[in-house]
Amino acid sequence: MDPIVKKYQEVQEKFNLPKFDELQKTLGIEISDEKNILDQIRSETSDKIFSFSEKIIEPLIGGSDNFSCLFEQNMIGKMEMLELFDIYKKIQVLKWESNLLSIRYDERRTAEWIKKMWNLWNNDIQNKLIKICEKVSIGWNDLKIKKDETHYFI
Repeated sequence: MDPIVKKYQEVQEKFNLPKFDELQKTLGIEISDEKNILDQIRSETSDKIFSFSEKIIEPLIGGSDNFSCLFEQNMIGKMEMLELFDIYKKIQVLKWESNLLSIRYDERRTAEWIKKMWNLWNNDIQNKLIKICEKVSIGWNDLKIKKDETHYFI
């Protein structure tokens, strides 16, 4: 058995964590060695989830200098914008809890963070982000450029 998987199974049983292969499959994490395995998982999953926040949510709810945001903000409704902000707040809580664990590592709290992140991702965040991504993708597909002299689009 892989020493990384073996070490994870020990902490998985101790803290009632998700299965290692499910974490890998769902969040695409890569663990390099069995030392500080929970901290590595927290760091890897943090990077993945915070990347979604920075690349998908922040430009939609806060705007950006990015040209695409001018269009994309109009592709989602007010209720979806409120849902996105709710997800954003939850991710920000995870982010700052993760930052604290980076500064002051605690095995039990790190395990709790992983469980919290896992539950939020699977029961809330993932499905909502999928719907938003699908809607914006359809919005781009259906986008038409006006043919008048105003130089405005949509």
